[in-house]
Amino acid sequence: MNEFQPIFLENLRISIPGYSILRLAHHRHTPKSDLIEEHTHSHSQFLLYLRGQGIQTYNGEPMPVRRGALLYFPPDTPHGFIKSMKSPPLSVVINFRENRTKKWKVKNKVLLPVRLSEVESILNQLIQSVDLHQAHSILASSKILQIFSLLFDELDEGNIINRAVFPVTEKVRRLLNELPIIPKAPNEIAQIFEEDLSSLNRKVRRESALNLGILLDEARQKRSYEGLKRENLSISKIAWDCGFTDPNYYARWFRKKVGQSPRQWREGNS
Repeated sequence: MNEFQPIFLENLRISIPGYSILRLAHHRHTPKSDLIEEHTHSHSQFLLYLRGQGIQTYNGEPMPVRRGALLYFPPDTPHGFIKSMKSPPLSVVINFRENRTKKWKVKNKVLLPVRLSEVESILNQLIQSVDLHQAHSILASSKILQIFSLLFDELDEGNIINRAVFPVTEKVRRLLNELPIIPKAPNEIAQIFEEDLSSLNRKVRRESALNLGILLDEARQKRSYEGLKRENLSISKIAWDCGFTDPNYYARWFRKKVGQSPRQWREGNS
C-alpha cells in the first residue's frame, strides 16, 4: 500500500430504488482525523476498516475496530473516532440516503477475509478508472454499486439464507484448511486437483467471482491468525506453514494485508 492514492468522490448522486449514494472516500486517516469528536450527519453511512485499528464511539460508548470492521450509522447518530496505534487507519466510507420506512439501527460486524479481498479487488479496479479520469463514468459507478451492494448484503442478515453455494470454491477452501503446509502458488493447487490452472481458476471465478490467489491469501490470513495466537509457535514456523520460505517476505506480506507486522498483531491479540 506504499503507492496508495486516496479517493474522494463527492456529489455522486448514484440512485437505485430506495437509495442514493452521495460520496465515497477511500483514504488514510490524517493527524486531524486521529481524534474525531462525536458528531452527526443527515445521511446514512457505511464505514469499513481495511488497515489499522482504533476506537469508534457511539453515544459515548466505545466500539473497538480493526481490519475488517464494518459499521453502519443511520442519520442523526452521534459517533466519533480515537486512533489506538501509530500507523494511520485506512478506511472506506460511503455516505448515502435511504428511503426505507423501516431503517436499521447501528450495526457492527467483522467481515471475513474473503469478503475483504472482494472489496479490495473492486477498489483496485475503481482506482484504475479514477486514474484514467473516469471518476464519473458508468464503469466507476458500477464499481461503487458493487461495493455498496456487498457491504449492504453483509449487514442484511435476512439475506444470509439466500446466498449461493459454491462447490468448487468451497472444495479449494477445505483443501487449503486441511493441508499442513499451504501451497506456495495457485499452480500447486491445480496440480493437487489434477486440473489445468486456467480451467480451475475459471471455475472458481465463474461461481464465486474469486480466484485461486484470493483463496490462497484468505487461507494464509486464517492460518496466520491461528498460529500467532499460539505463543509457542515461532513466526518463522508460521511463515513456513503459510507457504513462505522467507520469514521476512512473509512479514512484508502480512503487513500489507493487515496493516501490522506479525509481532505487533501477536502483541495486540495475546
